[in-house]
Amino acid sequence: MNDEAWYLVVYDISNPRRLQRLHRHIRRQGVAMQKSVFLVQRSPQGIAAYMDELADLIHRHEDDLRAYPVHDPGRIWLRGKGVTEGNLLRPGRTLSESGKSGKTRGWWRRLLSR
Repeated sequence: MNDEAWYLVVYDISNPRRLQRLHRHIRRQGVAMQKSVFLVQRSPQGIAAYMDELADLIHRHEDDLRAYPVHDPGRIWLRGKGVTEGNLLRPGRTLSESGKSGKTRGWWRRLLSR
């Protein structure tokens, strides 16, 4: 049984050096939604361990780091410079129907498999 779920990991870092370090770290394992907003896929125990790992990169009294569970990433609505128009991906739709053309990237495959 796969107990992994999607989490929205967001941060607000006051120091530019810590900001770059945290951003590089999260970028390796998450789907960038905005500059400081990422979707990551983890088990409940995995997200706790991941957040502890990220917490080692921040200053706890100056910075903010949060993770919110996302039960259905296909229901996330985007406008403007987002990945696609409308919602992130409505059930039953493909990337080309959502306004994106070309090959499906790795993180999209993970998202579509949900």
